[in-house]
Amino acid sequence: MVANCGGAMSECLSVRPYQLMCVVCKIGAGLADDLGDPRLTAILQAVRANPNIPTTLRCNVSSVYRYQNPGADEDTPEGALFNAKRDLDILHRLGMVPGDTRPARELFLRVLRVIETPAGICGYDEATADAWRGCQAARSGDYERGRAAGIAAVIPPRDAAEKARAKRESAEAIYQADRLLIRPHHLMCMTCFHAGREDLQPIEEDNLFETIEVIQRNPDIPVVLIEGCCMICRPCSHYDAKHGLCAGAIAMGLRDEKKDLDVLQRLGLRYGDAMPARDLLRLLYERIDSTRLICGYGDGIVRSHEWTICRDPEGSDAYAKGRAAGLGVVGE
Repeated sequence: MVANCGGAMSECLSVRPYQLMCVVCKIGAGLADDLGDPRLTAILQAVRANPNIPTTLRCNVSSVYRYQNPGADEDTPEGALFNAKRDLDILHRLGMVPGDTRPARELFLRVLRVIETPAGICGYDEATADAWRGCQAARSGDYERGRAAGIAAVIPPRDAAEKARAKRESAEAIYQADRLLIRPHHLMCMTCFHAGREDLQPIEEDNLFETIEVIQRNPDIPVVLIEGCCMICRPCSHYDAKHGLCAGAIAMGLRDEKKDLDVLQRLGLRYGDAMPARDLLRLLYERIDSTRLICGYGDGIVRSHEWTICRDPEGSDAYAKGRAAGLGVVGE
């Protein structure tokens, strides 16, 4: 189930689609760590140890996707035929195919978002034959209770004390810095947060306020454009402090990476380039007049949940106001 997959990640996980729902169901039944099934418990332990572990959805099929078949050893008492159907039912609901691989956190988020009930998947209103009697837990309400508990019941959230400490330490580091390390698209996030207002206040989830305040105090402070999470990210609930990664929503880190590259391309810059904050913001506002160009991919089309759009597909009014105000430094 857990194997060495090589590459950038040392371990990877293989699961049957129905096992994701079973984990949620067991949690809804009041089980926390030992789920009463060695396979499900192993899945939960692996995911909690590394919520980003690459997880492949495998199921038994007879089509061209049979290269990924897990074999009958993964079947449950309901039988191979029943499990084959519910695996494909789940994949259909998720908009995925056998062999698809995602970080475990994203798969559980997707299941919780899309599948509201096991009815019609793990059990049916009427059993047409013994092979279709389904799972007894399908009518218990356990899955619905597990789903209501949310992703935090599967993967515990970031420790509140650690998060508060990260906020204090990272905010202090920004105020003491002689240069700011910022990922490119966060220049646009800063602008949306500013939104032309003069009454900005710090928030717990990021360091946008602190970064803006430092730039307003010293508009010529150098800003270095970096790859990946930056000074702004450290207090975020979705910041994976162990790996230094963004684990927000489904594929948020992937969307943000594209935004970063799109911003760099439009500015004609590269990672590692540095400019005085005022000059960098002036360049940003000259070349990117709307979030539609970056956050809306230029056309405002959402092609999948992994590629959703932040704010208005036609362009954020908050960005327009922040841009017009020059973040309080451009035009001085």
